[in-house]
Amino acid sequence: MIVPSFEVVMRWLSEGQIPHYLCDQCHGIHIVDVQSLDGVLESRLFVENEGLMFTTELEVRPVGLLPLVADLGRLNMSYPTLKIFVDVVDDNLPRLMVCNTLQLGAGLTPEQLQLFMSTAMTAMKQLYGECEQAGYLNPPEASETPMAVH
Repeated sequence: MIVPSFEVVMRWLSEGQIPHYLCDQCHGIHIVDVQSLDGVLESRLFVENEGLMFTTELEVRPVGLLPLVADLGRLNMSYPTLKIFVDVVDDNLPRLMVCNTLQLGAGLTPEQLQLFMSTAMTAMKQLYGECEQAGYLNPPEASETPMAVH
């Protein structure tokens, strides 16, 4: 087993047929299957010295913030491999942050990376569906500026 570099992780994602892309705004690998869901702002895999960090950011409806915060304990227990928390910044709508990590100190194989990614993506999609059904997430059409009616 090896401790994979950024380039090796990119190659293994391609070999595992996990759609991804790079942007010039960050050093993360964007994961298409999760990022393409409505209301998902970012879904990225970061290759760090200590390990891999797979994060997804979901936009939260302002009226959904309080019930979501009240439900965070249950959500974290329901999805034990994910770390779920809320990020509130004055200038933006609240975000639900979802993270999963994998330590690389002992090495990694392509099969282990594919297992990590598939289980993390499945859990993130299930969490997304549950949050969408509960009304926590900001639907894309609500993010758009409303047109004036005359």
